[in-house]
Amino acid sequence: MRDHVAITTAAAAVLYPLVGRRALGVLAGGVLIDCDHYLWFAVRHRSLNLASAVRFFNDGKAPASQATKVFHSPFAISLALLIGARRRAVLPVALGMAMHVAMDAYHESKMNRARVEALKRDDFTCQVCGSKDPDVTAHLSRQPLLLPSYNIENLVTLCPACHRAAHARPRRSIAKSVSILVGSRAGRRGYPLPPSRVAGGS
Repeated sequence: MRDHVAITTAAAAVLYPLVGRRALGVLAGGVLIDCDHYLWFAVRHRSLNLASAVRFFNDGKAPASQATKVFHSPFAISLALLIGARRRAVLPVALGMAMHVAMDAYHESKMNRARVEALKRDDFTCQVCGSKDPDVTAHLSRQPLLLPSYNIENLVTLCPACHRAAHARPRRSIAKSVSILVGSRAGRRGYPLPPSRVAGGS
Protein backbone atom coordinates (compact mmCIF):
# COMPACT_ATOMS: atom_id res chain seq x y z
CA MET A 1 0.00 0.00 0.00
CA ARG A 2 2.78 2.40 0.98
CA ASP A 3 4.63 1.89 -2.31
CA HIS A 4 1.44 2.17 -4.37
CA VAL A 5 0.69 5.52 -2.76
CA ALA A 6 4.22 6.77 -3.44
CA ILE A 7 4.39 5.60 -7.07
CA THR A 8 0.84 6.64 -7.95
CA THR A 9 1.33 10.06 -6.35
CA ALA A 10 4.50 10.53 -8.41
CA ALA A 11 2.66 9.50 -11.58
CA ALA A 12 -0.18 11.92 -10.81
CA ALA A 13 2.31 14.73 -10.21
CA VAL A 14 3.92 14.08 -13.61
CA LEU A 15 0.54 13.97 -15.33
CA TYR A 16 -0.90 17.05 -13.62
CA PRO A 17 0.72 19.63 -15.97
CA LEU A 18 -0.65 17.67 -18.94
CA VAL A 19 -4.17 16.73 -17.84
CA GLY A 20 -4.83 18.97 -14.85
CA ARG A 21 -7.22 17.71 -12.20
CA ARG A 22 -7.79 14.46 -14.06
CA ALA A 23 -4.46 13.36 -12.62
CA LEU A 24 -6.24 13.15 -9.25
CA GLY A 25 -8.44 10.45 -10.78
CA VAL A 26 -5.33 8.36 -11.52
CA LEU A 27 -4.26 8.78 -7.91
CA ALA A 28 -7.71 7.85 -6.62
CA GLY A 29 -7.96 4.75 -8.80
CA GLY A 30 -4.47 3.58 -7.91
CA VAL A 31 -5.00 3.90 -4.16
CA LEU A 32 -8.70 3.27 -3.55
CA ILE A 33 -8.68 -0.01 -5.50
CA ASP A 34 -7.31 -1.58 -2.31
CA CYS A 35 -10.59 -0.89 -0.53
CA ASP A 36 -11.67 -4.38 -1.66
CA HIS A 37 -9.26 -5.75 0.97
CA TYR A 38 -10.87 -3.57 3.63
CA LEU A 39 -14.43 -4.46 2.60
CA TRP A 40 -13.60 -8.18 2.76
CA PHE A 41 -12.05 -7.70 6.21
CA ALA A 42 -15.04 -5.68 7.46
CA VAL A 43 -17.53 -8.35 6.36
CA ARG A 44 -15.47 -11.36 7.40
CA HIS A 45 -14.32 -10.01 10.78
CA ARG A 46 -17.29 -7.71 11.47
CA SER A 47 -14.97 -4.82 12.19
CA LEU A 48 -14.53 -1.37 10.64
CA ASN A 49 -11.13 -0.82 12.29
CA LEU A 50 -8.83 0.25 9.44
CA ALA A 51 -5.65 -0.21 11.49
CA SER A 52 -6.67 -3.80 12.32
CA ALA A 53 -7.31 -4.47 8.63
CA VAL A 54 -3.85 -3.19 7.68
CA ARG A 55 -2.21 -5.33 10.38
CA PHE A 56 -4.20 -8.36 9.22
CA PHE A 57 -3.11 -8.08 5.59
CA ASN A 58 0.52 -7.48 6.61
CA ASP A 59 0.48 -10.76 8.51
CA GLY A 60 2.14 -13.81 7.01
CA LYS A 61 -1.06 -15.86 7.29
CA ALA A 62 -3.34 -13.34 5.60
CA PRO A 63 -5.37 -14.88 2.74
CA ALA A 64 -4.54 -14.01 -0.84
CA SER A 65 -7.69 -15.36 -2.49
CA GLN A 66 -9.66 -13.61 -5.22
CA ALA A 67 -12.35 -12.87 -2.64
CA THR A 68 -10.03 -10.28 -1.07
CA LYS A 69 -9.16 -8.69 -4.44
CA VAL A 70 -12.46 -8.26 -6.25
CA PHE A 71 -11.53 -4.86 -7.70
CA HIS A 72 -8.15 -6.24 -8.83
CA SER A 73 -9.73 -8.86 -11.11
CA PRO A 74 -9.40 -8.67 -14.92
CA PHE A 75 -13.19 -8.33 -15.12
CA ALA A 76 -13.24 -5.31 -12.78
CA ILE A 77 -10.37 -3.60 -14.61
CA SER A 78 -11.92 -4.29 -18.03
CA LEU A 79 -15.28 -2.97 -16.84
CA ALA A 80 -13.67 0.18 -15.45
CA LEU A 81 -11.82 0.80 -18.73
CA LEU A 82 -15.00 0.18 -20.74
CA ILE A 83 -16.94 2.68 -18.62
CA GLY A 84 -13.99 5.09 -18.89
CA ALA A 85 -14.09 4.85 -22.70
CA ARG A 86 -17.71 6.04 -22.61
CA ARG A 87 -17.41 8.50 -19.71
CA ARG A 88 -14.17 10.44 -19.91
CA ALA A 89 -14.37 11.52 -16.27
CA VAL A 90 -14.02 7.86 -15.19
CA LEU A 91 -11.09 7.05 -17.50
CA PRO A 92 -8.32 8.43 -15.21
CA VAL A 93 -9.68 6.31 -12.32
CA ALA A 94 -9.70 3.23 -14.54
CA LEU A 95 -6.15 3.93 -15.67
CA GLY A 96 -5.06 4.30 -12.04
CA MET A 97 -6.62 0.92 -11.23
CA ALA A 98 -4.91 -0.70 -14.22
CA MET A 99 -1.56 0.81 -13.22
CA HIS A 100 -1.98 -0.55 -9.69
CA VAL A 101 -2.67 -4.09 -10.94
CA ALA A 102 0.29 -3.91 -13.35
CA MET A 103 2.57 -2.89 -10.46
CA ASP A 104 1.22 -5.78 -8.38
CA ALA A 105 2.00 -8.26 -11.17
CA TYR A 106 5.53 -6.90 -11.63
CA HIS A 107 6.18 -6.94 -7.89
CA GLU A 108 4.95 -10.53 -7.43
CA SER A 109 7.03 -11.75 -10.36
CA LYS A 110 10.22 -10.15 -9.03
CA MET A 111 9.54 -11.16 -5.42
CA ASN A 112 8.75 -14.77 -6.34
CA ARG A 113 12.11 -15.06 -8.11
CA ALA A 114 13.86 -13.63 -5.06
CA ARG A 115 12.01 -16.05 -2.76
CA VAL A 116 13.06 -19.06 -4.86
CA GLU A 117 16.70 -17.94 -4.78
CA ALA A 118 16.57 -17.38 -1.00
CA LEU A 119 15.12 -20.85 -0.42
CA LYS A 120 17.85 -22.41 -2.54
CA ARG A 121 20.53 -20.41 -0.73
CA ASP A 122 19.27 -21.63 2.64
CA ASP A 123 18.87 -25.23 1.43
CA PHE A 124 15.13 -25.07 2.20
CA THR A 125 15.98 -25.04 5.91
CA CYS A 126 14.47 -22.75 8.55
CA GLN A 127 17.24 -20.39 9.63
CA VAL A 128 15.82 -20.03 13.15
CA CYS A 129 15.09 -23.58 14.31
CA GLY A 130 16.83 -25.67 11.65
CA SER A 131 13.60 -27.38 10.54
CA LYS A 132 13.29 -28.81 7.03
CA ASP A 133 9.52 -28.47 7.09
CA PRO A 134 8.13 -28.88 3.53
CA ASP A 135 6.20 -25.63 4.02
CA VAL A 136 9.23 -23.41 4.68
CA THR A 137 8.89 -19.96 3.14
CA ALA A 138 11.11 -17.00 2.34
CA HIS A 139 10.26 -14.23 4.80
CA LEU A 140 11.07 -10.57 4.14
CA SER A 141 13.15 -9.79 7.22
CA ARG A 142 14.22 -6.29 6.15
CA GLN A 143 12.46 -3.80 3.92
CA PRO A 144 13.66 -0.45 2.57
CA LEU A 145 11.97 2.69 3.85
CA LEU A 146 10.51 3.35 0.41
CA LEU A 147 9.89 1.08 -2.57
CA PRO A 148 10.49 -2.67 -2.44
CA SER A 149 13.88 -4.35 -2.77
CA TYR A 150 14.31 -7.72 -4.45
CA ASN A 151 17.74 -8.37 -2.94
CA ILE A 152 17.76 -11.92 -1.52
CA GLU A 153 19.89 -10.66 1.38
CA ASN A 154 16.63 -9.19 2.74
CA LEU A 155 14.94 -12.61 2.76
CA VAL A 156 15.29 -15.44 5.27
CA THR A 157 13.91 -18.98 5.09
CA LEU A 158 11.50 -19.77 7.94
CA CYS A 159 9.25 -22.69 8.85
CA PRO A 160 5.53 -21.91 9.41
CA ALA A 161 5.90 -21.60 13.21
CA CYS A 162 8.93 -19.29 13.02
CA HIS A 163 7.26 -17.32 10.23
CA ARG A 164 4.23 -16.64 12.44
CA ALA A 165 6.56 -15.66 15.30
CA ALA A 166 8.43 -13.26 13.00
CA HIS A 167 5.20 -11.47 12.13
CA ALA A 168 4.23 -11.30 15.79
CA ARG A 169 7.21 -9.12 16.71
CA PRO A 170 9.03 -6.13 15.16
CA ARG A 171 11.27 -7.00 12.20
CA ARG A 172 14.36 -5.55 13.86
CA SER A 173 14.16 -7.99 16.78
CA ILE A 174 15.42 -10.85 14.61
CA ALA A 175 18.60 -9.00 13.74
CA LYS A 176 19.10 -7.83 17.35
CA SER A 177 18.77 -11.37 18.68
CA VAL A 178 21.89 -12.46 16.80
CA SER A 179 24.15 -9.44 17.09
CA ILE A 180 26.81 -11.72 18.62
CA LEU A 181 27.03 -13.66 15.37
CA VAL A 182 28.82 -10.89 13.50
CA GLY A 183 31.38 -13.19 11.96
CA SER A 184 28.92 -15.79 10.72
CA ARG A 185 27.11 -15.93 7.39
CA ALA A 186 23.71 -15.62 9.10
CA GLY A 187 24.93 -12.84 11.37
CA ARG A 188 26.03 -10.78 8.40
CA ARG A 189 22.59 -11.21 6.84
CA GLY A 190 20.85 -10.17 10.03
CA TYR A 191 18.94 -13.35 10.93
CA PRO A 192 19.60 -16.08 13.52
CA LEU A 193 21.17 -19.47 13.09
CA PRO A 194 19.38 -22.64 14.20
CA PRO A 195 19.78 -23.19 17.99
CA SER A 196 22.29 -26.03 17.47
CA ARG A 197 24.63 -23.69 15.59
CA VAL A 198 24.12 -20.84 18.04
CA ALA A 199 25.18 -23.18 20.81
CA GLY A 200 28.29 -24.12 18.89
CA GLY A 201 26.99 -27.35 17.32
CA SER A 202 27.64 -28.46 13.77
